[in-house]
Order: sequence, then C-alpha cells, then structure tokens
Amino acid sequence: PLHDVDLAELLRYAARTTLGPGAPVTLALPDDLPLVRGHHDALARAVANLLLNAHDALGACDAPRDAARTITVSARHDATATPPVVHVAVADTGCGMPADVLARIWEPYVTTKPGGTGLGLAIVRQAVEAQGGTVAAESAPGVGTTITLTLPAAAPA
Repeated sequence: PLHDVDLAELLRYAARTTLGPGAPVTLALPDDLPLVRGHHDALARAVANLLLNAHDALGACDAPRDAARTITVSARHDATATPPVVHVAVADTGCGMPADVLARIWEPYVTTKPGGTGLGLAIVRQAVEAQGGTVAAESAPGVGTTITLTLPAAAPA
C-alpha cells in the first residue's frame, strides 16, 4: 500500500547523505509542501539515483565553463491539477545531452557513462510510475539537464 511521505524531508535527507558534505547542491523547497502518496524507500532510491547522475554530469564535460557547476533540487505543489500533484525537479548545470540521447535515457541498458549499467533512470521511471507519478526530462548540450518527477499529493488531513 502507498503511504503519506514527507517529500521535503526525504529530499533534504537524500541531498545530505547521497553526495556528502560540500556537494554543490541547492535545495529550493517551500515550507508548505504537502505530503505525497508513495513508497518512501522507492522514492528515496529514485531521488538518490537522480542526485548521483546529476553529480556525475557536473564532472563529465571537458570544456571549461564560466558558471559554477551546481545541482538544484526544487519542489512545488500544483493544487490546480486534478488530482493535486507535487513536482520535484533535479537540475544540473553539467554538459547536457543531445536530443538523440535524451530520447533514449529511460530505456534499460542505455548509458553514456563509462562503467554505467544504464539501469538508473529506468529504475527511477519504474518506481515513480508504480506510485501513480510521471517522469520527464529536459536537456541541452552545454546547459545541463533537468529531470522532473510528478507525484500525487496526499489528501489534506
């Protein structure tokens, strides 16, 4: 069964424990973020996977960059959606991906990382969809990548 999950706390914990102190992570989480319906452990693994991918992307580009390489984790409640949802975005200022690679990132065994299994994003998608959510990705070479999870908000108490 699905449970009410404090997504803000899950995101704070994942950012602190997945990448460790000193990681270039900024959290943009509203104080009034509602709970979501889901499986805490599956969501935590999905977020950890996204953070690790974003961190890897920061160091994957050879070209020097003027802007600081950062990861931003943000969340917002959309009460106007039916049913209401919470959007979580993990954005990096890494090297980004061309459209042909972006189109295949959710497929199992597709990877651009040396030694990567190509299972991380497939597992993220499976976990989020199993909880009634959706995933989306935007990326541009030289700009970075944003992965957005959309999860059903829990009914207000």
